[in-house]
Amino acid sequence: MITHFFLPRHGDFMEMALHHLVAIYLMLGSYMFNAMEISAVIAFLHDIADITTNIVKCLTETNDKFVLPVTFMTHMAIWFYTRMVVLPWLIWKCAMFEIDWDKRIMYIFTYLLSCMCILHYYWFAMFCKMLKKFLTKGATEDT
Repeated sequence: MITHFFLPRHGDFMEMALHHLVAIYLMLGSYMFNAMEISAVIAFLHDIADITTNIVKCLTETNDKFVLPVTFMTHMAIWFYTRMVVLPWLIWKCAMFEIDWDKRIMYIFTYLLSCMCILHYYWFAMFCKMLKKFLTKGATEDT
């Protein structure tokens, strides 16, 4: 998070800053309020698809034209399932369960988790554009 604000800024600075701030607030807030359900959702969210995210980032620096598309499409499938299907379901489950928290705290956590979910939908749309660009032009640069 600290390096994000002090390194040169890229085109996705605002989205990533919002993502980092929300993730840190959710993790620290869930720890402070003993809301481990929220921590579990965030840990799950940042665990599974990040493996293929980093593999794809590495492969874009190579000239390989076979492994990258296969890995990227695997990444998109994992991202779609975990962050666009499971995450909204987990948000709904956290919001609907009767938990011994103040309702205002639950509304804040649910709102922030929903912000994360919207960011993930936005990024998936960008992935689709990148895949289309690769399939039509063969370009692997991140837009």
